[in-house]
This record gives sequence, structure tokens and C-alpha cells, in this order.
Amino acid sequence: MRREIILLCAVLSSCSGFSFVEDDTEKEGELRFAFNKAGWSINAIAAEGLGTNSGLFQIQNSAQRAYPDSNSFILTVKRVGGDVVYSGKYGERPKTFKLSVGNYDVEVVSGSFSVPEFDAPLYSDSGTVVVEENKVTNLSFLCRQSNGALRLGFSSDFLSRFAGYIPEIEDIKGVKEYPYNESRYLYVNPGDVTIKLRDGASSGTDRFLITRKSISAREMVSVNLHSSSNGGGGGSGSGGESSVITGILIDTTSIWITDDIVVGDKRDGSSRELAIRVEEIAGFVGAKGVWVSGYVAGYLTTASLFSSPPFDVETNIAVADKKGELVRSLCAGVALASGSVREALNLKSNPSNLGKKVWLKGTITDSYFGLKGINSVTDYVIE
Repeated sequence: MRREIILLCAVLSSCSGFSFVEDDTEKEGELRFAFNKAGWSINAIAAEGLGTNSGLFQIQNSAQRAYPDSNSFILTVKRVGGDVVYSGKYGERPKTFKLSVGNYDVEVVSGSFSVPEFDAPLYSDSGTVVVEENKVTNLSFLCRQSNGALRLGFSSDFLSRFAGYIPEIEDIKGVKEYPYNESRYLYVNPGDVTIKLRDGASSGTDRFLITRKSISAREMVSVNLHSSSNGGGGGSGSGGESSVITGILIDTTSIWITDDIVVGDKRDGSSRELAIRVEEIAGFVGAKGVWVSGYVAGYLTTASLFSSPPFDVETNIAVADKKGELVRSLCAGVALASGSVREALNLKSNPSNLGKKVWLKGTITDSYFGLKGINSVTDYVIE
């Protein structure tokens, strides 16, 4: 009798499911492997002329993406709670593994990846398989990209205005320069990624944050940078004048995203006009007298963001870059000391403040209710 079992896994490496084929006629427990190359063709093209916030995209079967040489992947087979059975190139593995019955963790990965690198996509799949007595288990890998990538494009006005600066991209493991003449994707670890400009004339110490993005595995993000001084201009860097594009690109193995950011006067929080955004405050931790702008999103407790009335806390508010934000991790906490600041800003007494834009001057703290925050507020403006 032949049975097929589909096991779906929820693992960090984008496990897409394994197929196990069991054959009751076998005398020994064995494990065999194969690669499933389905899903490697690109099904995407940019939606020309569409804004990034339009929610529109086009799909077109137009190209093929090169499939990595699976023989060079590193295969690891390890008994759960026990020893490693095999660790080496997939192409040099035994044809079959005769194993004692039990559970085995299996992983295949295209290479090593740690800090941001150009031309370094990482593909992997993993999961746990049960080897049973007198049965053959055939394991089919379907690997997908397990890191993300970021590419920058620069308009001509941006290059002119910030000619003396050097772009940098930083993820949780490291930082990499992105020169103005670069055109490739920089591969990064999933998680928060920041784009900064470093002043080339300041011995590498003066930086300011352009934006912070959360990039997931398989996301290929293009960010086009403009200067507000001229309101546009042709692109360069990532593909010359055609680099400044709009729309969303999607394929069967990666998620392609395009974003446009206008960088105006250097926001350093020194005045209300140069107030920094909530997403930027991590770069100003410890600074005093900094202006921050945002929308009142509610108030914080240790575990939650309360964003709808009735409000029963007056000692803090939460602010965010987006009006109506409901995600706690995208907010900053604002401590309201007793006095006029609390009287004017707290939601318990002023529920109509919810959703209003505020400008706050205070000290940037590393942790307030587990988030970056603002305390010792000395001045404020409510729209």
C-alpha cells in the first residue's frame, strides 16, 4: 500500500511544505532527497506610472530567474536531540540514508550569509521528518529566498544636493556603504534596516537617518531618493535615468517593492520645522531638546497600545508617523510629567487629541514601556 502525507511547517526559513512518500514494502528505514524546482519563473513587471500607494500592480510572465546549482547547497541531517548524521554538499550526499527510526531535523541552504553583501541571495528550506521502520521517506525540498535585499536609486537633484555624503545601509548584523554609482541589490538580514547619509567631510562621524524599513525574507525593495529642493529630477545610480520608477513588482520567489522618499532639509530636531519622525528617533537616543512630530495614536501600557476611548491613563501618550496607527511597535511613548504638558496632551482629559498631529520637544530615551520614547517634554504644539 502506498500513502502520501503532506506536512506543512511553520519555520523561519520559509518552509513551503514537504511531501513524504511512504512505501510499506521496504525492509529498512531510509531517507532520500530531491529538489523541487517548481516556482522559479518570474511572474512580474513594474506597473508603469502607478503611485506606490495606489495598491495597483500588473503581473506578466516575462522572464526566467536563474536557479542556483542545487549540488552546491549545504545539506545537514541531524537526529533530534542527537548527533549530526550528515553535513556537506548536497551533490556529494549518499544516495540514501539508512537511519534508525526517529525524528530528524533536515536543512538545506545555498551558502553562508551574515552581514550585508551585494550579489548574495540566500535560499533555504528546513523541517523535521519522521523516519519509520521498514519504510522509505522521500523528502522534496522547495527552497526560497531567506534574506531580503535593498537597492537605492538617486534623482539628479538628490545627487547634486548631497554630493558630499555617502549612503549607508545597516541591518541587525552590520553596515555597508552604497555608493552613488552602485546599481545592484544589497542583500540584508530580515528585520529592521536603516538608510543613512554619512557626511564625507566629518571623519565618518556625522550621520543622519533617512528612513527605517522592516524587510522580510524574499522582499526585494527599491528605494528612490529625491531632494525636495527641486521636486524631482531624473534618476541615476540604480539604472540611470530610468531608475526612479513606481509600482510594485511581484514574482513567484520574491516580493518586489518600490518606494519613493523625498529628503528635504536635514532633519535634526533642532527646531519644530526640522522635527524628526518617530521612525528616526532611534538615531537620537540620549539627545536633549529634540523636536519630534507624529500623530497621537493612544496611550501605552506594558503590553498594549490603547487607541480607542474611554481613556483612563493620563501619564503618557503614544505617537506614530501614520495617522490611525494601531501597531504598538511602530509607536513611540511620550512621558507626560504633571503640569501644563500633561493637562494639554493626555487623552483622559482630552480624548479629541486622538489622531491629531503634535510636535513635541524633549529628551529621546532608549526605552519607555519597551519602545523608544520621549520624556522631559518642555514644549509642544498641537495642530
